[in-house]
Amino acid sequence: MKIEITEYTLRVHSKKDIRLNIGLSLKKDAEEIKSSAYIQLYPIAYFHGRIQEEAFSLMLLSAIVYSIDRSVNRHKYSIDGWTREFDVNIKFPAYAKFKQCKTDIEQMLSFLTGDYWHFNFVGDTVIEYPQFKPNAYYENITQVNIFSGGLDSLIGAIDYVANNPNGKLYLSSHYDSYMTGPKTDQSRVRKELTKEYNKSIVYREGISITPGVSEETSCRSRSFVFIALANIVASYAKCDVVIPENGSVSLNFPLSHSRRAACSTRTTHPIFISHFQTLLVKLGLSTKIYNPYEFKTKGEMVMNCADKDLLIKTLPLSNSCGKRNMHQHMYDNSNATHCAHCMPCMYRKAAMVGIKDSTSYGNELQTIFSKKSNAVSNDLFAMLDFLKRDLTRDEIRRELYIAGMAGFRDLGSYIDLVIRTRAELSTMLRNENSTLINQYMGWE
Repeated sequence: MKIEITEYTLRVHSKKDIRLNIGLSLKKDAEEIKSSAYIQLYPIAYFHGRIQEEAFSLMLLSAIVYSIDRSVNRHKYSIDGWTREFDVNIKFPAYAKFKQCKTDIEQMLSFLTGDYWHFNFVGDTVIEYPQFKPNAYYENITQVNIFSGGLDSLIGAIDYVANNPNGKLYLSSHYDSYMTGPKTDQSRVRKELTKEYNKSIVYREGISITPGVSEETSCRSRSFVFIALANIVASYAKCDVVIPENGSVSLNFPLSHSRRAACSTRTTHPIFISHFQTLLVKLGLSTKIYNPYEFKTKGEMVMNCADKDLLIKTLPLSNSCGKRNMHQHMYDNSNATHCAHCMPCMYRKAAMVGIKDSTSYGNELQTIFSKKSNAVSNDLFAMLDFLKRDLTRDEIRRELYIAGMAGFRDLGSYIDLVIRTRAELSTMLRNENSTLINQYMGWE
């Protein structure tokens, strides 16, 4: 698919409603999709002119990639049922630095989304950003955290402000106007956090980066947007960007051979984070990005949270579900906030064993199990079969090699993480005490 950037148009509706529309023309044979990348520039444009132009061009690239990703339906345009191929011509400021990093960008995004990306950085262009007066609110920031509205980002924020009373944490968020849930989660969780730690938290409403066309919901490129936005603030504050995500989800060890490769989510995978860090260095940007929970399960994050009372209080406001809007498949509670049949939900349930869990789930695991012939049970049975296998450390190591992690120094720590993740999920299943599941697992 050939893609051209057709225009950059600034539209000022009010002081707090300033939108940059990036026109996109996507052509496949005789068919054309006209889309756009829409960016709400308030308040992120405050930092323009105060940091390197490359940081803003990185944000523009992330918005373009995300909008392409969301505009092109995988089922219709894939070459193999999943993988799409994009050939993108881009004009934007500081293009020369990106041209030098072309191969790095293509490899990083191909790993992240499972598609083939080809970029042609063809020239410069001028974008008029709105100007803002100096604001002390953004001074003395000591850390920037990705803040998605999920349980892990909640724990990441709590841990920092509770352990750093003299620190100032910026919560960096993104939302897509087609998907309103995350924006609501972010707002609710942030309000609860600031009741306890108002002086330690810096927050503006999440930045809307939205495609002109919404045809694909896999959203694999969303983490690119999150980190690119956070990098802008961190570049100004000269501090680190933290990505709070439990190691089990980040590593996303395949439950079966069929779940390897492109169909496996890699939004915070160690390889992607490594690629992104390399790209920042090559662009001349000094931000360090890392995940301090890289070797922790979700349950370990919960147990070690620095303010567990606040965590339990705020828990129901956060959302971990990957299929939150599929209420037609919530057979036990159609009004629940979490489906319980996706893997993020099962990791969340496993993390809360032994702790009062106020999360509302749409299904009991036994209900999901009973629908074995239904797609709603796919993740559960993949997990059950994964846990039934007697995996050795060598088998886990080989799987990590296949994923491309042979060169990682801490491979033994990743192997240990997989073993503890399996134990945490098994404990959750035993705690459910479902006769059908126990029999299937051979526990009865």
